[in-house]
Amino acid sequence: MDDQTQRQVTRWWQSMFLHASELKEKGIVPAPTSQKAQLKRCANVEGAMLTTGFQVLWQSLPDTVTETYTTKGIESWATIAAVLVCVKKDISTSLAKAAGQKREGSDKSTVSELRFAQLQNAKTPNELLIRLRRIIQQLEGSVNVALLASDIQQWYEEFYQLRPRKADKRICTQWAMDYYRAASTKK
Repeated sequence: MDDQTQRQVTRWWQSMFLHASELKEKGIVPAPTSQKAQLKRCANVEGAMLTTGFQVLWQSLPDTVTETYTTKGIESWATIAAVLVCVKKDISTSLAKAAGQKREGSDKSTVSELRFAQLQNAKTPNELLIRLRRIIQQLEGSVNVALLASDIQQWYEEFYQLRPRKADKRICTQWAMDYYRAASTKK
């Protein structure tokens, strides 16, 4: 995902979550709360595609993204929209690192290995959506918005790819490496 696209995704997310005064400073129009509510209620990717919030995100993306759309492209952006509405705070830490970090006063990771393995083993777009939402909920909604969107996009590229990628380049491998590095770090 290029920088311009990441900026647009972040601006779209900010329009949903930042306070009106912060949005005014950034020159962003606040999104109606109904957009966020519709996306949160979506049970699957297909439902997310039918929401106004997704349509606003899709229309804000650069032409290089929307003019060359494919089924996987639209599905990935609908998933991005449906997952990002669960993020309450945009921090610098990626999903996998945040999941692997130790809880305060504990030697256990914020997200259990089993729950994280379920995310890595997601076989369908709808399963990915469900697993990501659950993990973000455990992280209390704090994760890097742009990195998460990029990870979802990479998952879709791999999901629809006929020839498998090298193992060390796959998103699940990158997630595992980040998770276990964070889990092995002492607080």
